[in-house]
Amino acid sequence: MVTPQLPYPPAWGFGIRVFQLARYLARRHRLTVLAYSRPDEAEQVATLSTLIELRAVAAPSSAWATKRRAQLASLTSTHSYRRRSMRGPEMATAIQSLVEDDAYDLVQVESSPMAWFAAGRARLVIDEHNIEYELLQRMVRAERSPQRRLFNRLEFLKLRREEQLAWRRSDGTILTSEREAATVRRFNPTLPTAVVPNGVDTAYFVPGDSIEGGLQIVFTGALNYRPNVDAVLYFAQDILPRIRKVVPGAHFTVVGGSAPAEITALRGPAVSVVGYVPDVRPYLRAASVVVAPLRMGSGTRLKIIEGLAMARPVVSTSLGAEGLAVNHGQHVLIADDPGEFADQVGRLLADGGLRIALGREGRSLVEREYSWETAGERLEAFYTKLSGGARRVA
Repeated sequence: MVTPQLPYPPAWGFGIRVFQLARYLARRHRLTVLAYSRPDEAEQVATLSTLIELRAVAAPSSAWATKRRAQLASLTSTHSYRRRSMRGPEMATAIQSLVEDDAYDLVQVESSPMAWFAAGRARLVIDEHNIEYELLQRMVRAERSPQRRLFNRLEFLKLRREEQLAWRRSDGTILTSEREAATVRRFNPTLPTAVVPNGVDTAYFVPGDSIEGGLQIVFTGALNYRPNVDAVLYFAQDILPRIRKVVPGAHFTVVGGSAPAEITALRGPAVSVVGYVPDVRPYLRAASVVVAPLRMGSGTRLKIIEGLAMARPVVSTSLGAEGLAVNHGQHVLIADDPGEFADQVGRLLADGGLRIALGREGRSLVEREYSWETAGERLEAFYTKLSGGARRVA
């Protein structure tokens, strides 16, 4: 498995998926994870190395000034910034040293921008956490900043070409939902695809106490990810004031690391910004409502699956719940404009019975469809279909 980020600690969507699938595979195959890592992640590298076979490669600089220069340089390049930022000589050398002896049956890359190398005789599989160009296309539509819209528009055009080329040269592609698998099949009907959904550790995320009372509204997610930043700002500025007109004691708690200044500036009597926590379960247990007011994004949202696993009622936009087998009114409540979203949250704050009913149905759905064990079994079945039985998985 080749990943652009060290998947440890597994505290954000991308890292959770890589970590959980790697841990499943490592129990049943010889697995090597090749990951970019930063100098300040030495302790995490050491810990993860005790759990799986890990080879860490120095990550390209992520310093703000370096990133901005690279983004500006990409404007005149035919290649996307995202692909350029994931390509480095150290990683190329590391990959080559692993695949040149033909010891591996399969190389899985985590997201299409990492699929820039030759895999030798090994089968190349892309695990698409999102359809990357779709994510950028949606960011263009939702962004308020003209500069961000322009940059994302150019990135979208380049990345769409690169991503579709990556699908064409892969031996198989993994998607998190049937909706995205259909998108890939429309582009290339003969490409083997599999739906391996995001999941949750159902023994770790378990329902807490009754949620008869309380006025706590909770959002979880990494805040160095633009769709999450937009979702928090949208809720705090456009939705929360409407809720508090009806429910003055309603309180919004934002849980997630790397919050930018525009998020920390929201702190006040009605909003708490907690920052990174090693365990989100206490915040989910305290939640009367979990919200996913996303207007950008692709893939499927682990924040919703985790909320459902804890038997908490969830209010989401249609885009936030996209790709999940949820029904409005049975597992979650769906709302796509500020007034409707506020009404649905207020409805839950006022109705403990509805909160309990949604929470019960959500937990049942997760147990049936969204455990990591189920996801791992589907991934392994796809490997078997591609290779007829693998000797070694990388």
